[in-house]
Amino acid sequence: MSNTQNYMEQGGAVWRVGGSLVLEAGATLTDERFLGSVAVAADELVIPLTARYVSKTTGADAEALTLADGTPGQVITISLDADGGGTGTLTPATATGFVSIAFADAGDNATLEYIDDTVGWIILGTAGVAAPPAVALA
Repeated sequence: MSNTQNYMEQGGAVWRVGGSLVLEAGATLTDERFLGSVAVAADELVIPLTARYVSKTTGADAEALTLADGTPGQVITISLDADGGGTGTLTPATATGFVSIAFADAGDNATLEYIDDTVGWIILGTAGVAAPPAVALA
């Protein structure tokens, strides 16, 4: 059995033949979109696309959280790590299968994948300590 890896380039993306790794032109596996974590403070409403894991704190009031379109294949986990009393309702710019996700309790989290500019973000999974975050379906 050979250890040789086969790669193919098409349209600026690199594909591993026989696998599922796809990188856009200029992206690398050390790109922050694929690694790392970032903390988002209370009253910060934009969920950044700069890390794989986003630790969110909500303020005392309701927060209208936004998530811009990502890069095809990008996966992000958003976790409400500190509940300041208000619910953070996330509404992505483009999504399929849902409209929003309400993070109400510490421990609520959702993992999303960005498919493309037509499909947008899809939900891979949700979880919570008491119950998963509420998902408003499309």
